[in-house]
Amino acid sequence: MKTLLIFTLFLISDGGESKRVTGYSGGGVLVKCTYDTGYTSNPKYLCTGLWPCMTKPIWTDAKNKWINSGRFSLFDNTRAAQFWVVIRELNVEDSGMYKCGVWKSGIDVYTPVELNVEEDLSYEKSISVTGHVGGNVNISCKYPQSHSSDPKFLCRRVGIVNCSYETSVNERRRWINEGKLYLHDDGKQVFTVIINRLTEGDSGEYWCGAESDWTSDHGYKAYITQINLRVTASTIFSVIAVVSVILVVFLIGLMFFILAVRKRPQDPASTLTRPLGGTSNNYMDPVAVYSNMEEIGNLPDSDARVSTVYSSLSSPTNPSDSSQHIYDNDL
Repeated sequence: MKTLLIFTLFLISDGGESKRVTGYSGGGVLVKCTYDTGYTSNPKYLCTGLWPCMTKPIWTDAKNKWINSGRFSLFDNTRAAQFWVVIRELNVEDSGMYKCGVWKSGIDVYTPVELNVEEDLSYEKSISVTGHVGGNVNISCKYPQSHSSDPKFLCRRVGIVNCSYETSVNERRRWINEGKLYLHDDGKQVFTVIINRLTEGDSGEYWCGAESDWTSDHGYKAYITQINLRVTASTIFSVIAVVSVILVVFLIGLMFFILAVRKRPQDPASTLTRPLGGTSNNYMDPVAVYSNMEEIGNLPDSDARVSTVYSSLSSPTNPSDSSQHIYDNDL
């Protein structure tokens, strides 16, 4: 009887020791589950509780594509003989024992996964960042001490589950450049990312995270901090647009004002008789001036020239005395 029990336990578990996975409240984890290449066509699932675990949050026989069920997603990568499970929106109550299962006739094959979800108040669960087109943003994420030696990454979430990234940084105190991204791990629980040459297409949901022994059969990824990035049009362009509108309105108003002034009727009499400037002593009656010019025209040429010069130098202060001045000069 004892020999039969040991043989039965050997059949239902070929995954070795349990995986230890640490997640963080509000974040998520991606767990890698490996299996024998002979099971590539078998359905895969994740279940909870002790054996035989009857609660299966997600189960699928689909291959090489993501299948979603509530907060759980599963991708069966038949070429690598492994399937990945993502659990999102973690909370402390999610802590416990899980199993990566491979269904088969008879008794299933599974690998135990021990999940521990921590509530760490020393870092923000979500950050909102705003940038402008053509500019850059600086994103800083804190991470727990337990991930100090693990590679850090920034990924962009596309769709429900896919969070893709081009590079990660696993060298502390050194900047890593990949395209328009600069990544830096200061070794003091702060991971920094700079995104240059922003476009409106860069807006979206990003995650700061860490890889824990990802290349091994027991590896997993922890998504720690959510980043909501919003990229808007440049402030300079907005100011130019506003100034341009104001200038156009001003020019249109000025044009209407000029047209209105030109169409206003004028009084010819007031224009002719208005003093040319200054006081009334400088006023010259046009009729009197014309009369003087006629009288001077009757004088001999030489005298006329002299009288004209004298008249110009001694302008009468009283218009009524202009004829008397000319008569006196002739004497």
